[in-house]
Amino acid sequence: MLNLLRPTSMNPAFVAAGGGNSRRQREKLRVSPQKHARLQYGLVRLSADVAVESAASADVDKIERWVPEGTEPVDQLERRTKIVCTIGPTTCSYENLLRLSAEGMNLVRLNMSHGDYKFHKGVLDSVKRINARTPYIIGSMVDLGSLDMVKLGEFSSAPRLSKGDEFTLTVRHEVEYDEQTSEVSYDGFIEVAEVGDLVQINDDVELIVASKNTTDVVCEVIKGGQLTSRAPITVRGKSYSAKSTNVPTGDLELATSEDVDFVSLSFVEDAASVEQLRSELRARGCNSGVVAKVETPKALQNIESIVEASDAIMIARGDLGTSIAFEKVPLWQERITKLCRECGKPVLVSTHFLDSMVAYPTPTRAEITDIFEAVRQKADALVLTTETASGRYPYKALNAMHVAAKRMESKTQESAEMDTIAALSMPLDKPFQSVLRVAENIANSASIIANQQQAKAIVVFTQKGLMSSLVSRNRPNAPILAFAPTAEAREKLTLVHGVRPFLLEFSDDPEHTIAEAFKMLVSRGWLESGDLVIIVADVLGGRSGAPDSEKRAAFNEVAEGSDKISSSRVRAALRKMSLKATDTVEFKLAHGDAGTISYDEFAEVASNAKQIVHTVQLRYCP
Repeated sequence: MLNLLRPTSMNPAFVAAGGGNSRRQREKLRVSPQKHARLQYGLVRLSADVAVESAASADVDKIERWVPEGTEPVDQLERRTKIVCTIGPTTCSYENLLRLSAEGMNLVRLNMSHGDYKFHKGVLDSVKRINARTPYIIGSMVDLGSLDMVKLGEFSSAPRLSKGDEFTLTVRHEVEYDEQTSEVSYDGFIEVAEVGDLVQINDDVELIVASKNTTDVVCEVIKGGQLTSRAPITVRGKSYSAKSTNVPTGDLELATSEDVDFVSLSFVEDAASVEQLRSELRARGCNSGVVAKVETPKALQNIESIVEASDAIMIARGDLGTSIAFEKVPLWQERITKLCRECGKPVLVSTHFLDSMVAYPTPTRAEITDIFEAVRQKADALVLTTETASGRYPYKALNAMHVAAKRMESKTQESAEMDTIAALSMPLDKPFQSVLRVAENIANSASIIANQQQAKAIVVFTQKGLMSSLVSRNRPNAPILAFAPTAEAREKLTLVHGVRPFLLEFSDDPEHTIAEAFKMLVSRGWLESGDLVIIVADVLGGRSGAPDSEKRAAFNEVAEGSDKISSSRVRAALRKMSLKATDTVEFKLAHGDAGTISYDEFAEVASNAKQIVHTVQLRYCP
């Protein structure tokens, strides 16, 4: 294992710049509370009247010490519910993304239906820069639409449609068409569209299907607008997935080449769609999490299997609300949110939460009430769409959601006891079942103790993020400060309720790892000496190796009669013996070429693996 204990994206210069939030730290720095709030994250240029020791650190130039004018940074621990911001022309610059990060954004969302690949890559490059050079940790999610996204053809001169016009969508595959006709990218569109269906182009232009034949769908325009080449087409309440095997390879290539944290898939109606996308990602060497968007009645019928197959769920309320009776939408939102919590899967709610703030600087009472309800249901994250992508007041919208969510969370903590989840409701994969049962019991216990003892924080050490997620689903009152050894694991935790992730290289000595974590948290003001903290770990210590008989039994069960197993199944075999591979082996399994290994090779890996030990401890911060 690696012995260096050094945060990669954080820096001693950040501490010198005023990282901390205690009153005595403010007095030491001799700055006002408002100025201290800005200095807390080490991003505002220090003025000459601020006396800070060690400001001339050798690493000071590696951290960007400024935010754009007008930025009002928020406390990273004030709010547990995460906020996802959809990025568009209004917020795509590095400076705007940095301001969003400082003011409460946890994760960026890119809709591949809008903008070109150069635009999306520029945003992702800025996110990487923020993660590498500032104290903010921002996750990334690319929205692919569906695997079979249907698009218009190319226009030499893009037409503008008016209400009452006739417009034809065709699969004739001719060389050129008149300006009132466009080819579509999927021949099966003819089978999906029916007379009377509502067709949307680019979420703007709306058509009603008036007639159809074997090659053409003739429509009447009911909402006009400008058409653009390759604009996406949707038939309200319907999916093409049952009839298509097309994959948007360009979108996938961008997502995999940029190592995004999550890839979301529209119109998921069964677990097979999720598994198909995951296979495409893994074939490209990508470990992005798969977010299934629930927006059709068929998805609701298969919701349990979809949740089990996915890494996270997005409740796409806009499309869902047009597919089922409107009065059922709140009930389904609450049911799906609860199911995801039981299964330890993050759940996002996406709708036009603050639609009025696209054009106006203040929200309506109904919009704030909508946010309150989603927070009351304890969703992991809320999604801002047009508000931050192209709205006139993106920062005011973000602040409104931040303030509303924070207020509702405080009331929930004051008035209700924690509803600890006793057990996962869904069947678990056999190789992991016994280990997960122990882990969830530890997580439940830690959450209960933290609430009873009014702990300042729950500090979690986790290799992949599992233990942090299990603690989070209990929604404890204390913030969850999670330490992971890889940036990949850290950034995926940006979506998990109440978790503030850190990057830390783990030592072979558990006490040394805990001591370094305390040192980091105290220096940055997250903890103070004497604070009561709950320590939770799923990766520290334990016996090495296992008897040959156990190795052989585990290998044979996973191999299912073969003399070799795939490298991706090594973890499953180790888990059967409650073992975890060394960090070096874990890295190779996650990033190496997929292949197979023999029993002798597996036995060598198992001999150097360590027992998984789940612990929960009460400690006072030194």
